[in-house]
Parts: sequence; structure tokens; C-alpha cells
Amino acid sequence: MLNQFISTAQAGRLIESGAVLFVAGSGQALASLPKGRWIGGSTPYFMTPDGGMVDHEHVFCTVVEGAQDMRIAVVREDDLQAIVRDRLPSSFSYVLIPAFTGVHKRFALEAPGLPKLYEQPLVGWVTGVELTELGKVRPSVVDGATGQIHEDAGLVMHVGLSQDAFAEADIVNLFTQGSGPDIVFPETGFSASQCEVDGKRVDFASWLREQEVDTSLPLVSSYAGAMINVSFQALLPDQVEFYAPVVAGRAYRLAAPVGDYAEAYGSYCTGLHAQGAGKALSFNCILNYQYAALQGRTTGGFIGPVTFGEIAYILLNQTLVRLDLGSAQLGAAA
Repeated sequence: MLNQFISTAQAGRLIESGAVLFVAGSGQALASLPKGRWIGGSTPYFMTPDGGMVDHEHVFCTVVEGAQDMRIAVVREDDLQAIVRDRLPSSFSYVLIPAFTGVHKRFALEAPGLPKLYEQPLVGWVTGVELTELGKVRPSVVDGATGQIHEDAGLVMHVGLSQDAFAEADIVNLFTQGSGPDIVFPETGFSASQCEVDGKRVDFASWLREQEVDTSLPLVSSYAGAMINVSFQALLPDQVEFYAPVVAGRAYRLAAPVGDYAEAYGSYCTGLHAQGAGKALSFNCILNYQYAALQGRTTGGFIGPVTFGEIAYILLNQTLVRLDLGSAQLGAAA
């Protein structure tokens, strides 16, 4: 894959060349692009080789070199099956979902139960707008093949690869479970008023205030050893709101402290990049961008859009998702 942070004029020339593209940019930037073999999602936040930035004029383009075929489908609130339906042989899928929509919530709650979800790589992200425009401008996705803009539906592009190529998706998560108590919720959802802390029923909002919890650190649950975050959105008088749903009956813990968030995050990413982990397209969370003060700072070579939720099969928070393409022939030769 070829990642480029470029002008809309340059992106237009790439599209007109017939390339298969993933595009990220502000709504107005995306709307200016010609039709072609691409889908795009709205965000003005980016991690570039020069560091994190807010930009409404340029777009982040990923050219899927070697793509044999592609198919675009609309993902509606009542048709999440579109994400896994009509996949191509030897392929991966790239999904974009506008934030704060019915399809966003439905995907968060129901994606883990989609049939054959894990049979092929699925990555993507939740689209957004500049934080100062929340409530004024709606996040969107663009179907480059038709030029249609969707504000209440998502898009998925199934990308077919040659038989000797493969896609690899993984996540980069700074956070681990802390040594505190297990927290278990009675209901699945984006908010909670009650929970059990080490088996004792408590008012969750009151408990967080009493413990003086740093809500820039997420709740973390272990999924067969993989650390999955649920980030805090708001601590209200009588309930707590999250950016992804907590799952009833699953044990969570508050994340282990990381010290200086900005320093810890920068060091963590730089270390991974030194091991060769920063060469692919990545999607980084707006919460990492804020809490780690990433504007103007680099993340060890991890570049791509800054997002309002990351997708690696399921919805994630405060996580960096990577997508890389490889060749089975190269692997055999090595």
C-alpha cells in the first residue's frame, strides 16, 4: 500500500488513473473529488510524517497496489449483513461508519455476532468532524463510485487480492488492565448507572468520583489475552457514558496508569516502529490525539487518519489499528 497526504488535485489525478483508494479528509475536501474506485470518510485530523495536524484542505490517500477487484456496498442500520455479504475471494474489507448514527450504535452492539465475521480481515474506522463543529456538521462517508454522500449509513469496500497476496490486521494498544477490582455491568450498552465492583453493587458514577479515577484512561477487558478498551465519554451525576458499549457479564478493570500519557504514548509507538511495526496504514483514535497531545508530534511512523472509533472486526476505542499487505511468495522465500 502507498500512503500519501496530498492535495485534492493530486488525489483527483490518482482517482482518474483508476487506482483503488481509501480516502480520509474533511467533508468539503471529499466532496470535491471525482468519481472513481474509492470510498472516503470525514475527518480533519491526521497523523502524517510531519506529525499530527488539523487540515481541511488536504486528504490522506491509501492506494491499494495490486488490487485485483473491488466491490462497494452501503451499510445501513437495518442491514449490517452488508459488511460480510458478497465478499470477494482472497480479499479484505474496509468499512467506514459515521459517528453518532444508528448504524454506529448498531455495529458496536451487534458486529461481534455477524456470521463469518473473522473469516477475512475487516478493518476501518468511525468518521467524524472537527471537535468545534460537533452538533453543527454531521460526519459522513462518500461512495466514490457514485459520488453519493451518506450521513446516516456506512460503506464497506471489499478488495480482492491476487492469490499469493494477503492482508494482515492487528491492533496497537498502550493500555493493560490495572491491579484494581473487577468491574462487571448488568447490561450491555453505551452507558451505565450501576455495576458490581468485586461483587458489590455500587452506583458507578459515584464510585468513580470517590476513587478520583482518571477518566482519560479507559476500562480494559481481556478477550483471550487481547486487551480491548472502552473509553469514558462523560461522567454525569447519575450515570457514566462510554464511546463503545460495555458488555454485560464481562469483567473490566481500570487501565494501569501510564505516567505521562504523551511521553508514554510517543515512546511506545517509536519502540514498535523500530521493530518494523509502523510500515502500514493505521487509524489512530481522537482520544489518543487529545490526551497524548499529538498535534505536531510524530508516532514512530504510524500514519493515517485520526478517527472517532477504530474497527478491527469490532468497534474499538483508544486503540491504533494497522492494516498491512504482504506476499505469500515473499514469505516463502524468506
